[in-house]
Amino acid sequence: MRAPTTDRLRTVIHAPAKRITLKDIAREAGVATGTVSMVLNDSPRVADATRSHVQHVIRDLGYVYDRGAGQLRSKHSHLVGVAVCNLVNPCMAEVTASLQQAMQDLGHLLILGNCAESVPRQQRFLEKLREYKVEGLLLTPAAGTPKTHVARLRDWRVPVVQVLRYVPGAPTDFVGGDHRLGAAMATRHLLALGHQRIAFVGLDPLSIAAREGFAGFLTALAEAGQTPDADLVLPGPATREAGYLAMAPLHALARPPTALVCVDPLIAFGALRGLVQLGIEPGRDCSVIALDDVAEAALCHPPLTAMAFDLDCIGRAASRLLSERIVAPDHAVEHLVLQPRLVVRSSCGKPRAVRRLNTARPR
Repeated sequence: MRAPTTDRLRTVIHAPAKRITLKDIAREAGVATGTVSMVLNDSPRVADATRSHVQHVIRDLGYVYDRGAGQLRSKHSHLVGVAVCNLVNPCMAEVTASLQQAMQDLGHLLILGNCAESVPRQQRFLEKLREYKVEGLLLTPAAGTPKTHVARLRDWRVPVVQVLRYVPGAPTDFVGGDHRLGAAMATRHLLALGHQRIAFVGLDPLSIAAREGFAGFLTALAEAGQTPDADLVLPGPATREAGYLAMAPLHALARPPTALVCVDPLIAFGALRGLVQLGIEPGRDCSVIALDDVAEAALCHPPLTAMAFDLDCIGRAASRLLSERIVAPDHAVEHLVLQPRLVVRSSCGKPRAVRRLNTARPR
């Protein structure tokens, strides 16, 4: 017979690890169990030094807080929904990052949904948020969102703050930029440079920002005694493709534009590429300006002139409003509208003919 070996597998039964309790943490940290509970629930009543000490003990002991059970006891989920119309858009992405940080600082956890400009998809996400019993909603509505969708949220008693965009007639808090003023300022800047043929690119009738931008564009033209040329108003979504494809028909006109006002920076980026493909030099042969500014605008070629809104400020203000609305749901509705500032970069200049007339050789 073969002798038994000592390297055979053996079944080892481990005793279950002792469950760590709040009393264990309190004893180790030298504080009351109530203090531990307040730390776990992010209470502002705990001193920073005590909070840090208790959190260190919690990590050392390997304790994991059952937040779901805590929510059942406290009746507060601390969850906030964020419905974003299009997370691919850099403006929306920057604001969403600000919202996430600000709400986290206020003790809330975000559930994020990218609705991709689809109203049905947005509505399904809102229905799902209701199942999670979110305490509030930050909404950048998809284009074409009916006010009945927002009214339904009020029926559910979910506090809502609309961000960047708003649904007309929906009585909720709103934080965003003045796109009408921004478009008027952009158009006035181009007129002051000497441009007479200015195109407006990206007029989406379902987008309130686009409609307000177009109104500002018309205001500035009227101030200069100009009437809009229908051939210079191009509809389309806020995408690079739309901006790119708009350049060929615009510059096939008998009198093409010398400048473009683009509703969105994505449209402007596409327009810059489209101009280059046509052999037109952006900023020299055709000026381009966008009605929102993002980080990429300073890095593209040529750098893009834009109307800038403080997107981080918008995110922080919207978060503060929602936090206040959760505590006081019947407080008066507030609208915070930020003013734009013009950031001039190389994509804008005088029309070539005007530049030649105004440029003299040194003697």
